[in-house]
Amino acid sequence: MNMHSDAALRDEAISLFSELAKSDYDVIRLRAVQALTAIGANNSPALVEALQDDDEDVRQDAAQALGALGVQEAAPRLLENLIHDPCGEVKLACVIALAALKFEDAVPYLRTLVTGRGEGITWDEDELHQDEWDDWLDTQIAAIKALGRMGDAAAIEPIVLALLDEDGQELGDVACQALGQIGEPSVPTLGVLTQSSNRRLRHRALRALAEIGGVEAEAILRKAVADKDGAARLIAYEALMPNEPALVEQGLTDALEDIRIAALKHSGFSEPELLDRMMRDPGAKVQLALIERLDRGMPITDQEDLRWKVLDFLATGQQPEVSAQALGLLAGLAPELMKDRLNAIFSVASDDLKAERLQWAIVDALATSPLREAAEWLQRACRSPFRSARLKAVASLAMIATDSNRPHVNQQQCRELLLFLAMAPIPAVAEEVPEQVPQTDVAALEEAGLDVTEGGDNGPTSSLGAILGHDAVAAEVTQEAQEDEIQPLTPREQALLARATRHPRRRHVALDDNAEALERETRMAAIRLLGEVKGMQIMLAQIAKDSDPEQAQQSYAALAVSVARHGAELDEGQLLDLITKGLSHTDSGLSLQALKLLQLSDLPPQDALRGKLRVMQKTGDTPFRIDAMHILTKWDGTPDVARSLLDDISAPVRQAAMRLLSETAPDQASAAIVPFILANPEQRIVTYVNDSAPALMSIGLQLLTELRDQNRLAQWPVIISALADLLGDPYRAA
Repeated sequence: MNMHSDAALRDEAISLFSELAKSDYDVIRLRAVQALTAIGANNSPALVEALQDDDEDVRQDAAQALGALGVQEAAPRLLENLIHDPCGEVKLACVIALAALKFEDAVPYLRTLVTGRGEGITWDEDELHQDEWDDWLDTQIAAIKALGRMGDAAAIEPIVLALLDEDGQELGDVACQALGQIGEPSVPTLGVLTQSSNRRLRHRALRALAEIGGVEAEAILRKAVADKDGAARLIAYEALMPNEPALVEQGLTDALEDIRIAALKHSGFSEPELLDRMMRDPGAKVQLALIERLDRGMPITDQEDLRWKVLDFLATGQQPEVSAQALGLLAGLAPELMKDRLNAIFSVASDDLKAERLQWAIVDALATSPLREAAEWLQRACRSPFRSARLKAVASLAMIATDSNRPHVNQQQCRELLLFLAMAPIPAVAEEVPEQVPQTDVAALEEAGLDVTEGGDNGPTSSLGAILGHDAVAAEVTQEAQEDEIQPLTPREQALLARATRHPRRRHVALDDNAEALERETRMAAIRLLGEVKGMQIMLAQIAKDSDPEQAQQSYAALAVSVARHGAELDEGQLLDLITKGLSHTDSGLSLQALKLLQLSDLPPQDALRGKLRVMQKTGDTPFRIDAMHILTKWDGTPDVARSLLDDISAPVRQAAMRLLSETAPDQASAAIVPFILANPEQRIVTYVNDSAPALMSIGLQLLTELRDQNRLAQWPVIISALADLLGDPYRAA
């Protein structure tokens, strides 16, 4: 679509929406106003005229639109509505719009709304007595925000009066935010608020002063450095330390760990000074922050090394997380010196949860270690009795193998280890008694007290990101975080917990006490990860010939990832033979992966496979029909297959067919997509256009035609929204 036709379609839509904004039907007027907003029609007089509409929803949306679109000439009319429109929701929209437009004439009225309903402002008294909620309360907050945004110094007094009103609503946060935006004139007032008996208000006032800055604000903050309230001190320290080195030294001795950690960020300590601080500071959070700052690129070769002495001391301490992180770093920097200890840690039974924490930290450090020996210990971790440590170790091998910044010898070593795991023989999993249902990981999470109601989708497409979640560790750290004597979750534990709850559908059974199943899962993970590593397609093709359907399925999936990322490394005959065998397999999961591999492979049309694909396209399950449709369309060079599936019984197939049609035959897209949208108004039309400019033009013109058809009057609201969605700003529309 060229710029001229795009502009013409847009102008025609704006003109039509402006006409419909005067319709006799309020729902059409409302949709028209919303559509003008969505496509950014800031030059349409219809939006300003809509401020006088009989329907209060139309007036409210018009006010919101005029502010969002920055229509300055509408400000006087917006002020009129603020004063005289009886609807509270319209007034609220006008306050927000006038603030966005920074209309100075509105400021006196906004000030009066901070402390009351305003003597000169009209309100619907009947509405006030009928509803349990006073609309003015929302307008009061909006007015305070508006005055802050406009920087009105004269508003300080009414804001403070509203803030201190014992019978009023809680306004501490919004008031301090507005005072902070007003800036320097608010400093004395904020200084008074820092002495309030309301702890939250003091903190909010201090943050506002920190945002304002300047000599007067900093003087007040400097006094807060000595506050008995640690949170208040932290706000003051964080604001002042960047420009006051003397406070950094003072902060390092504060009783609050968070302040000491904040001071460390500005300390500029050398590594020996960091180590000295580790020995002198007893705080677990501080020690963890110090460990995180240590150089991880220089190996430790001697037990006389100061790093060894300090980390070894911390590793034997009584603080579990500090001990684990110190031990992990020692393993990453000095695996040879740690040999006996590592052997003992990796030889524990599966019921030793303390050892699981240690193994996790060790694997975490080994993954970033520059030493060749680190890969050998990662291989040992791949045989851990703990699923979390084992799968993280397997993933770490793949990350090293694919990291171009790692030494080649480390990459090659990890590739070989990953391949060894993928090719190693594994025992078959014994059949389960049908009546016995193993506890799922989701059930384990729920039993541990974790909320898994928003499990998310099937997770990331990258195997590296997909296999790292683990329930037992997540449950453990959650339980510990709930105990008073245990420190809050560290960032690493929070990330682990997030991963454990984000993709529960990827995990099927708790495996820590099932050695055979754990061995099998390790091999499957290694096979999947080979798809991330360049140069492994020949080996994956060999694994795909295995008689075990699950193993073959994982190999096909890994091959698809590899082909998509690195291109085909197999010759055309090898690839075609592999795909043909996969498509003929009785296991549907394996056949589907073979089909996906065919779709990603840049193979020329294969007459020998065309018949099989046509059968899949007609009788296969939904994923088969979608993938077969894409392959056949590519091979045929025509939209015939996509067009034949527009009436498919499966909604996902119909949707995929419409998207494909918009790419291959945009001139035919409107005939399929417009009726579908009219029949399914909850769908977004942009989902089916697939970034095809010609399809957008075709559909847009068809929608304009439908919008002029009086016989379609009942569907006009849907058509208006669809056309606005098609032509609108995607960020605003979303």
